[in-house]
Amino acid sequence: MGEYFLDPNLDPGRDHILYKDDEHMVIYLGTQEGLEDVDVNSYLIVSKGKGILIDPGGYKIFTKVLANVSKYIDPKDIEYIYMCHQDPDVAGSIPLWREISNAKIIIHWLWVRFLPHFGFENIRGYAHELQDEGETLNFGATTLEFIPAHFLHSPGHFTVYDRRSKFLFSGDIGIAFPDERYLVVENMERHIQYMRPLHERLMASNKALRLWVNKVRGLDIEAILPQHGAIIPRRFVPRFLDWLENLKVGVDLMR
Repeated sequence: MGEYFLDPNLDPGRDHILYKDDEHMVIYLGTQEGLEDVDVNSYLIVSKGKGILIDPGGYKIFTKVLANVSKYIDPKDIEYIYMCHQDPDVAGSIPLWREISNAKIIIHWLWVRFLPHFGFENIRGYAHELQDEGETLNFGATTLEFIPAHFLHSPGHFTVYDRRSKFLFSGDIGIAFPDERYLVVENMERHIQYMRPLHERLMASNKALRLWVNKVRGLDIEAILPQHGAIIPRRFVPRFLDWLENLKVGVDLMR
């Protein structure tokens, strides 16, 4: 059995192991800086000595992320980098990571032809293309499920479920910009008020939300780890899914 480290008092500005067992770790990379730009939550999975970066972040934080990654793994042992969509806050550092590793970029097929704009050639040689229906990927001691979450907010978005840790990496689903800094949600009702305006603006429709909720509701989820804001621990997952299922967003709000 592994150990979880999801204390509400974790410092968002420092790296933290969130889950650990003999063969597998999930690390938050300390990427929230509390400045005026958009804060990002970047994560690293290390399984049997190999790594996958989840939403590595922009150019500005590359040095910090690299230093924190290096505490847990040789960057050359990163096999995959997953970017849930092409925005610079998610993926601006991709060219730098490609310079120091041979990692394949996991991305929806729609965004593959955009990758040359990150400065690379031979895109078919380093892109791991996800089809619309998603896929499962055996990785080290775990299996990763890439679950379709299209139009939330990217048209080619997936959430990633790590069967070993039971963490669901949700990308822009669950994002928030709280007035105060915290890494793990302790007051869900207050946190919902931070999530609401972003979801109303960025998510396409309630139909898209419901499709995703129906896909993940049956999973055994220990925590939901979004790309912005704070981690939602197990006790709040049902409340979060119920809230999303009934939330009007995007085109639902147009007049």
